[in-house]
Amino acid sequence: MSTSEDCDIEQIDPKRTDPEYFVYECLNVEEVEKLLNESVEKLSTQLQITPSLAKVLLHETRWNTAEVIERYRNNASNLLVSARIKAAAPSVPPPPAQLPVPSTSSAVVVTPGAATCSFIASVPGCSASSAIPGTSSNSSSSSSSNSGSKTHQTIGSTSTTTTVTVTACCYRTQLCPVCVTVQSTDKFHSLSCQHSFCRDCWAMHFEIQIGQGISTQIECMEQRCDVRVPEDLVLTLLNRPMLRDKYQQFTFADYVKSHPELRFCPGPNCQTIIRSQDISPKKAVCRMCKTAFCFRCGTDYHAPTDCQIIRKWLTKCADDSETANYISAHTKDCPKCHICIEKNGGCNHMQCFNCKHDFCWMCLGDWKAHGSEYYECSRYKENPNIAHESVHAQAREALKKYLHYYERWENHSKSLQLEQQTLDRMRTRINEKVMKGLGTWIDWQHLFDAATLLAKCRYTLQYTYPYAYYMESRKELFEYQQAQLEAEIENLSWKVERAETTDRGELENQMDIAEKRRTTLLKDFFPTEA
Repeated sequence: MSTSEDCDIEQIDPKRTDPEYFVYECLNVEEVEKLLNESVEKLSTQLQITPSLAKVLLHETRWNTAEVIERYRNNASNLLVSARIKAAAPSVPPPPAQLPVPSTSSAVVVTPGAATCSFIASVPGCSASSAIPGTSSNSSSSSSSNSGSKTHQTIGSTSTTTTVTVTACCYRTQLCPVCVTVQSTDKFHSLSCQHSFCRDCWAMHFEIQIGQGISTQIECMEQRCDVRVPEDLVLTLLNRPMLRDKYQQFTFADYVKSHPELRFCPGPNCQTIIRSQDISPKKAVCRMCKTAFCFRCGTDYHAPTDCQIIRKWLTKCADDSETANYISAHTKDCPKCHICIEKNGGCNHMQCFNCKHDFCWMCLGDWKAHGSEYYECSRYKENPNIAHESVHAQAREALKKYLHYYERWENHSKSLQLEQQTLDRMRTRINEKVMKGLGTWIDWQHLFDAATLLAKCRYTLQYTYPYAYYMESRKELFEYQQAQLEAEIENLSWKVERAETTDRGELENQMDIAEKRRTTLLKDFFPTEA
C-alpha cells in the first residue's frame, strides 16, 4: 500500500469531527497596529489619498478595502459625505462673481489666510470685503466690526489701479463664535464644512470629548453639523502628552472594535487581541490569561445557545430570577380584581390592597360568606370562575416553565463550582500519595483528565437549558439528547468523586461516552446564526 494512500486515509477534517474546531491567533498591540497600518498604507497607495483619510474610510466600512475602492471610484463625493468627512451641503454661500474694477477707482486685493474668516476687523490702510478668496473691494468700500466702524483710506490715484498685497496673518482678525473673542486668523482652524473656531476652543472641545471616551466620533462644534474632526488636527492641537496618549488608546480601541476579524480579550487587564477569519460563535481561549469567550459576541462561551438567545436569556434572568421563586411561593391573585397579592402575615384572612376585597387565602372564597366552611378549605372544590381565570393560569404556567429551566441552569452552574472544589481535594490527596511513593503524577493524570472533561460536559449541559427554553422546532430530539448527556454526566461525576477506587478502564470508558454525547448534541444543534 502506498504512502500517499495512507496519508489520505489518516487525514481527517477536524471541522467535520469537532463542531467546536476554531482557527485563531492571539496578537499583541504592536502586531495589531502593524496589521492595521498595512491596510491603511495599501489603500492610501491605491487611491492616492492621505493615510489619515484612508484610515477614516476603512474604519467607516469596517476595514473592507475592496468596498472602499469600489465606492471611491464610483462616486468619491458620496463616500466622503457618508463617512462624514465632507459636509452634505455647503455651509457657506458660494463666492460671488468678481466684478470688473472701473478704471476711475482703486482696489486693494488682500491675500486671504488659511482659515475661513467669519469676522474681519478693519485695518488702517487697507480694506477687505470678504473672507472668501477671489473677492475685492473698491475705493468706496468700508468694513465694520462688532467693536465699532472705521473709515478706510483709499490707496492710489484716480487714473490708475494699484494692487497691494498684504500678509493675512498680520492684518486680519476673526471672531470665534464659541468664546466670542477676536483673534488673529492664524489661530483659527476649520473643517471641510468651513465652520471655523479658534484653536483654544478646539482644544477644549477635544479634551471634553476624550474625557467622555469619544475619539473617532469627535464632530464639528457647530450645531447640527456632524462632520468628523480628522485625527491629524486633534493630535496637532492637544498639548498634554497624557491626553494625546489617551486619545490614541481610544482610537486604537475603536479601530479594533470596528474590525470584523479582531476581538479584545475580555479577561481583566489583558491586552491580548484575538484574530480569526471565521466570524462564528465559537470558543476562543486567550493564551495569556486563559479566558474563554465566544468570538462573535465577546461574552462567555455559550454553545449550543446562539448569541441572540443567550442575550435574551441573561436579560430575563436578571429581571425575573430574583423575584420569580418568591412570587411563586408567596403570592396569589385576588379573586375579584386578579392583582397579585403577597401574604405578609400568618392570618388567612386577606384583604386586597387594590379593591379591598376580603377573601380566604386558602380557598380564595369570599370571607363574608365563609362562615363554618373555613375548616373545609383543604377539600378540593370546582372553581366556578375557572374560565375567567384561565388567563392567569397560563401566566402561572409560563412562570413554572421558566423556573423549571432556570433552576436547572443555576444548578449546573453551582455544580461546576462544587466540582472545582472536588478537583482541589483530589489534587491534595494525589499529592499525598505521590509523596508516600504510591505512584507518580503520571499514574494519576487520568483523574485530572476526567475532572477536566466533566467540567467541559457540564458547561455545555448548562447552556442547553436557555436553548431549550426558547426553541420551537426539533424539541423532542434535542430533549432526548439533552437527557442522554445529563445521564452520562452524572455517571461520570459519580466516578470522578470516587476516582481513587474506580477502575481506570471503567473511568476512561465513561469519559469517552460522555464526550461523544456532548459532541453529538453540538453537531446537531450548534448555533448557525448569520
